[in-house]
Amino acid sequence: MEKEHGCRKIIWYGIPAYGHVYSNLYLVQYLSEHGFYVIYYSMEEFREVIESHGAKCCIYPIREGELDLTDGRRILKLYRLILQYTENMMPFLWEEAVREQPCGVIFDSLALWGRIIGGLFHVPCFSFYSIAAMGRAGGKGFFEYIRGFSGDFWCYAGEIPQSWKIRKRIAWKWKCKGLGMISVLMGQGDWNLMGYSRLFQPGGKGFGEKYRFLGPLAVYRQESRNNDFICKKGKVIYISLGTIFNQDKRLMGEIVRQFGRNRTDSGTVNEKVNGADERQSREYVVVMAWNGMNEGEQIRFPDNFIVRRFVNQKEVMKQACLFISAGGMNSIHEALYFGVPCLLCPQQGEQLLNARRFEKLGFGKILKDPEKLREEAEMAMGLKKMWDEEKRRKMTEICTEQMDEICRRM
Repeated sequence: MEKEHGCRKIIWYGIPAYGHVYSNLYLVQYLSEHGFYVIYYSMEEFREVIESHGAKCCIYPIREGELDLTDGRRILKLYRLILQYTENMMPFLWEEAVREQPCGVIFDSLALWGRIIGGLFHVPCFSFYSIAAMGRAGGKGFFEYIRGFSGDFWCYAGEIPQSWKIRKRIAWKWKCKGLGMISVLMGQGDWNLMGYSRLFQPGGKGFGEKYRFLGPLAVYRQESRNNDFICKKGKVIYISLGTIFNQDKRLMGEIVRQFGRNRTDSGTVNEKVNGADERQSREYVVVMAWNGMNEGEQIRFPDNFIVRRFVNQKEVMKQACLFISAGGMNSIHEALYFGVPCLLCPQQGEQLLNARRFEKLGFGKILKDPEKLREEAEMAMGLKKMWDEEKRRKMTEICTEQMDEICRRM
């Protein structure tokens, strides 16, 4: 990192999960190109992509895979884990920060340790949100989250006593306040950088000057890997649902049954048996990002399916007529950018919030009945004829003026 000398240093405390890292890489590169030396904390698996965007990647003092804050269904457990990681890592991270002497700190909204260090240094401190914000208790965002997470909230009540003990130790040792659950899960800095548009945020008009909506930065990040396939002519349905396939055999079965070409035992297409349905299914090529079934289970995919562990999503979106998604923030905004309607299958509270918001805005539809998957998919495709194209365009713009403001405040 030759440009370190003479450059102003920013320490960025990330969360090592794809959705969180990919949501902010564009801003990382922007700051690097505007004269800042960005030191980005993550894990080894993200080193290459972080450094390709101009930052120096430093590794958290924890074993690979141990820092896992991706399970958004278990909120009380997530709260306890953030407190626990903060207590364990703070001595090391504080010593490193003292040596680096940053002019500013940026931290993922879940990275409590970054908020504490920024406060101790008394330098400009920014929180970055890769998920929709809750805002104040009682606000619109608050009630949207309550709807999504209330179902199994108290199943993890056993986490509360341990969380309380860790919280007291952190408050005493690092002289910090704001360690309640909402404050920790929705960490705020001096300013809060939102990796999406104000239109997407529930109750977005009520968020004040401390919230800077930068737009969906993930759409504009670099993608270094290419697909090893070319989609055939015809309509393309893209499916990416994360780990849902390992947990929901029913949905996988319906996807194969309703979108796949029917085969006879000899492996040839059986048009006589399936008749009109078979001719209809020929309209679609299904591209699916999938990490495989559980051990010992296999699926034979129809010949109109292209299944890969890695898919360059942007390339497929250029040809897709529908995106079937769990509802991750970055993915649905990529679909929005390319004008692809979504059929959404949310699996946890944050995805459910995203899905409901997208449905309300007219860009997606939540799947109600897997047995009617094809019917609902084609209804979702029809949204494109009715949606507000001006709103879609505004929701995919990025705000460079706000990023310039970040540079000035540093």
